Amino acid sequence: MLDGSPCDSALTAQQLETFLGEPSPGNPKTDALGTACNWHAASGSGAGFSVSYQTKSDQGISLPYQSVKPKTARWLELDPIDGYPAIGYANNVGVAKDDKKFCVVVVGVSDQLAYSVSLGLGDNAYREGKDSCIAGRSVAAEVLKNLKGRA
Repeated sequence: MLDGSPCDSALTAQQLETFLGEPSPGNPKTDALGTACNWHAASGSGAGFSVSYQTKSDQGISLPYQSVKPKTARWLELDPIDGYPAIGYANNVGVAKDDKKFCVVVVGVSDQLAYSVSLGLGDNAYREGKDSCIAGRSVAAEVLKNLKGRA
């Protein structure tokens, strides 16, 4: 389910346009947890996100519970996405508990596998009081639809 690059399989061009307007081309990366892809709005609004397939830890969604929850100012148990557990947290050091500009949403797809969406709101959405964890959950829901469609 989480094979390949998120640049190729996480979101369609139409979904990227829905979330970002005109998106930048996907920028593939590999990190300690697996493969990732970053996109941002070409408009310069500051909006952007990355999708990471967390295939290297074998800990699924339990990893952020152990390594992030004890030290983050903002931690949310989100509504499950199509039955899969989801959490959101602020990953910026020193972020205030009520700052909703950045959020990492992690979805557990098995005991060993998870994927994440790290999202930063654009300037307008931030000024309007939108919540990056809610926006990130929306992106994560679309990613899950696409992953399930490939399975």
